[in-house]
Amino acid sequence: MGQDETDDIVQIRMTLRDVEPPIWRQVRVPADFPLRRLHDVIQAVMCWLDYHLHEFKIGDRLYGQPEIAGEDHVGPRLYSDRNTRLAQLLKRGIDRFTYTYDFGDEWCLDIEIEETLRAEPGVDYPVLVAGARRAPPEDSGGPFGFMNLVDAISDPGHPDHEDIMDWYGRPFDGEDMDLDTVEAVLSRMRSTRRKGPGSKKRA
Repeated sequence: MGQDETDDIVQIRMTLRDVEPPIWRQVRVPADFPLRRLHDVIQAVMCWLDYHLHEFKIGDRLYGQPEIAGEDHVGPRLYSDRNTRLAQLLKRGIDRFTYTYDFGDEWCLDIEIEETLRAEPGVDYPVLVAGARRAPPEDSGGPFGFMNLVDAISDPGHPDHEDIMDWYGRPFDGEDMDLDTVEAVLSRMRSTRRKGPGSKKRA
């Protein structure tokens, strides 16, 4: 990490498990981001809508939203993901962990912190660096359901074609990451960060 950690940027690669062809994203985010803000970035670059609970698994600890999960959470203690920053993980030698979203569909991302960089002058973060393929739509049934959705939408003869088209309502282009939507959401995040603490509440 740099001497002034507020200027450090981490490059992160995230890959969705159990889906072929691979769906992945590479982003650069401030090292002082807490896990909750990384969650926001993940939602943005995957074009998800934060409809469901999420959880980070780091070593033997779970981090998420205990204020929402409440008594419905079972198993190991759930720590708040607002209180642990990426820089702290790196200091502990942690550069790999997992993120799970929607405990019904069970979307699991393998997260790797690839490197630490100095912020580039004039660049606002977070930014999407690279990636491949559109992420599964919300509530599409997990990896198996999603791959069935892709097959059914593209094949009018598929037994589920009409039902899935009625539900989804449009063709599904697996190669299109919907970069316009991703950039719009990331731009709002960058604007909030520039304005400083409390700006999101004011907005």
